[in-house]
Amino acid sequence: RLMPSFEISDDIEPGLASTASEFLRDNPSEAKVVVNSAGGVATEGAAVMAEFQRHGNVTCYVQGVAASAASLLVMGARHIVMHPAALMMTHDPSALTWGTAANHRTSATALDKMTATYAEAYAKATGHPVNRIAAWMAEETWLTAQEALDLNFCDEIEGAEIETPIFASFDYSRFRRPPESLATIANRTG
Repeated sequence: RLMPSFEISDDIEPGLASTASEFLRDNPSEAKVVVNSAGGVATEGAAVMAEFQRHGNVTCYVQGVAASAASLLVMGARHIVMHPAALMMTHDPSALTWGTAANHRTSATALDKMTATYAEAYAKATGHPVNRIAAWMAEETWLTAQEALDLNFCDEIEGAEIETPIFASFDYSRFRRPPESLATIANRTG
């Protein structure tokens, strides 16, 4: 019997958690989620992570990339499998603020709380100390599948090798430190 499958292949946007929740309700025993996303709304990524954790039997397959909010939601899976050509990235959440200095301070305080909360989530999933995760997030850390496995960000690397890596053709210029090779491939395939 094939495991029911759900695909997350675009930006993480509001409404994804509801869609994922519906899929998981329809598949209570086990579920497969395929992820290839450069991220999006951090709070929505956290909401999807919570849905995966509540379900308790989600296997996430990362192909291409799980960056930002997409890497956060993957942490809720019971088992994480990365394709050998996939990448995972974690960084501090960001936001745009409009208004007075007080508005900006309020936004900065909220971002600090989100960063701390998400660092705890990554730490719980990987077993690393929160301060180590927070440092990696502050640096914007990109991991190959092997690095992710070595650092407990995934449980397994898929055995099948392919000649041409599959990367999401997103605009990686929104990140501070995207791997040059990833941006080049995305520009070539986008």
